[in-house]
Amino acid sequence: MSRPELTGHASIYYNEKEARKYDSSSRMIGVQREITERAIELLKLPENKPCFILDVGCGSGLSGQVLERHGHVWLGCDVSRDMLSVARERNCGGGDEGKGE
Repeated sequence: MSRPELTGHASIYYNEKEARKYDSSSRMIGVQREITERAIELLKLPENKPCFILDVGCGSGLSGQVLERHGHVWLGCDVSRDMLSVARERNCGGGDEGKGE
């Protein structure tokens, strides 16, 4: 199977059904958590001071949840409106998702 991003615009692949499947996958949740924890470590973000983070390609906001748990505020953008809708439905408290193309 070829990678979705090579077959057309992301919004074609990451439709409502696929966005919900991605967001509920325990594997994806775990991967996003690990990647975000590592990013926080590499960026040397302070533990006791909230930072404002831009999450480009935020998808359904899984990484944003990790950022929020660390006390940070984030702004997410993604090319898939359906992924952003999933993030909004989750009501990511510290996040503000936006649409980018």
